[in-house]
Amino acid sequence: MGMDLKEKFKSINKKNLIIAVLILLVILLCSIGGYEYYQYNKFKTEKLKQSQMMPLELSGEPRKPSEYPAGIEYNEAMKSKKPVLVLFYADWCGYCIRFMPIFQALSEQYDDDMVFSKVNVEDPKYEEIIKKTGIGGFPTVYIFDNKYDNKVLISNSDLSEYEGLKGEIERFLRIRKLLDKKK
Repeated sequence: MGMDLKEKFKSINKKNLIIAVLILLVILLCSIGGYEYYQYNKFKTEKLKQSQMMPLELSGEPRKPSEYPAGIEYNEAMKSKKPVLVLFYADWCGYCIRFMPIFQALSEQYDDDMVFSKVNVEDPKYEEIIKKTGIGGFPTVYIFDNKYDNKVLISNSDLSEYEGLKGEIERFLRIRKLLDKKK
């Protein structure tokens, strides 16, 4: 007759069993380490791509939007013959803080084509402008073009990435050039 389970267990060479379990454990640990290494390199590659697209240094603590040098005072900007990209922000707003490197980079890139301005919604001097524009959340970005009496609200989904807002600016400038040719 056959051996029962207890007898089969006793007949297994325990030294070989321990070696097999240790080998499986080493394979498992190596697999986890390899996966982590892959994820880390993938993360590094993505960060490198972002840093190549965005010329700003993003290291250190995020600064308040009001501390960035980009943009001129709103009333001065609105006197310009160029279109004006206006950022409505609050210094305490986390989305605004994350958006500022993008705003800064684009203000440098499109300095010849547009004027950039920032409006701190908590500053009482901008209360009328905020009511008139209907600001409901932060950040809010508009492009004002006094030449064509045009006001364009940029979708918040385009504010999360450099390329998104850059694409909207490029589209706006293309349309403006077409309008200029028709005049």
